[in-house]
Amino acid sequence: MKIIIISEGRPGHYNQSVSLARSVGLDYEIKNIPFVDFRTELLRLFDNVINRDTAKKLFIKFFGVNPDNYVGAIGTGNRVHPFLALFKMATDLPTISIFYPKLLPDIFDMIIVPYHDRAPNNQRVYRVFGAIYFKEKLEDTEIANFRSRLKSNGPWISIIIGGNSKHHVFNSDEIIKGLELLFKNENLKAYRYLLSTSRRTPEDLEELIEKNNYPIDFSVYYHKDKTNPLRYYFEISDFAIITADSISMITEAINCGVFCYCLRIPEKGKLKFDSSFETLERQGFIKLIEPEELGDIIKKNRINFEVADILYDKVRKLFKI
Repeated sequence: MKIIIISEGRPGHYNQSVSLARSVGLDYEIKNIPFVDFRTELLRLFDNVINRDTAKKLFIKFFGVNPDNYVGAIGTGNRVHPFLALFKMATDLPTISIFYPKLLPDIFDMIIVPYHDRAPNNQRVYRVFGAIYFKEKLEDTEIANFRSRLKSNGPWISIIIGGNSKHHVFNSDEIIKGLELLFKNENLKAYRYLLSTSRRTPEDLEELIEKNNYPIDFSVYYHKDKTNPLRYYFEISDFAIITADSISMITEAINCGVFCYCLRIPEKGKLKFDSSFETLERQGFIKLIEPEELGDIIKKNRINFEVADILYDKVRKLFKI
């Protein structure tokens, strides 16, 4: 069973569509939307007067493929929604929109939105925490090979550090002070650490961490190594410490069964995903803390995050898998 994933080229968007497809066992083909003048041919779509034959011809013109070749479609983002609607009009096959579509929301079979986005409550809308994440299965040999690269036999805590964004202002000194307290924390003296930074992490912070003799068994500094080790980290860690600037990293951790201490980062204003954090904290999946509280945190057990499984069951039912 192959679906079409309609993309506007943003990895943060199309990866969510890919993750959803892979999670439920759907084969897929990615097609990027064309650069079109929305005031011309798509105007008929906006007016909702397009018929099935015209929709199919437009789809073939835009993407070079017959929409009947697929069993359904998934797409993420406002620029993609008109083309998802076009697919639905051309085929009447299962069509899923990730994020609430401004255009013709009632024609979609399922709409998946984060809790922090505004969307009406109806039977088509399904709400998730943060980003959709596909938990890639690791083979036992892969895990064993990763463990063999570490300096000890654990146990481990993951430390994942983000950085500056349009919503957050990072303070490297505060993070370093917090880490110093963490590594002196008597509650966690048996632990070793796995550390990773991101593309937004200030290079001066990476340098400060790297030059200190911290009890870190394995580290990946983004500006030196673009490898993403998080799936391995979350497989073997008891819990994680993640800066709260990245909802996607936190989503990945909890989907892998890892409780998160989320370090508050100064915000430029109230953020739309604050409500997601509040809900996750109430349910016991995360705890928001200040960096200076790292000296007092305690061990946390792994969690059972079943929300994604419920969503995947609904998608399988829609596609009759």
